[in-house]
Amino acid sequence: MTSVDRLVPGRTTISARALEHLVTGMVRDAASARVRDIEVSLADAAGALRVSVTVPLLVGARPATPIFEQGALVRNHVIAGMKTLSGRAVGAVDVRYAGVRMMPARRVR
Repeated sequence: MTSVDRLVPGRTTISARALEHLVTGMVRDAASARVRDIEVSLADAAGALRVSVTVPLLVGARPATPIFEQGALVRNHVIAGMKTLSGRAVGAVDVRYAGVRMMPARRVR
């Protein structure tokens, strides 16, 4: 029997700051945005988390995806990721696009 198989007294907590960093990473992956361009805030929503995200609208290199589809992708990625990685229920994800960031075309060598 390994230590993982038996119950060990104590508890595991995740700070709000750690949850913010976790959400930032998820948004970075889903929106292809730079971490420094992402703002995240968390609030209580009747026992679940309400996540507010601000990211720039990326224009350029990849084929144009409608903005609302991009927002839905970010929302779904955050909801699923928070459930899987932190065990937290997310009741709502608000995505706000602020500014535009041009993505330069990359050359394949």
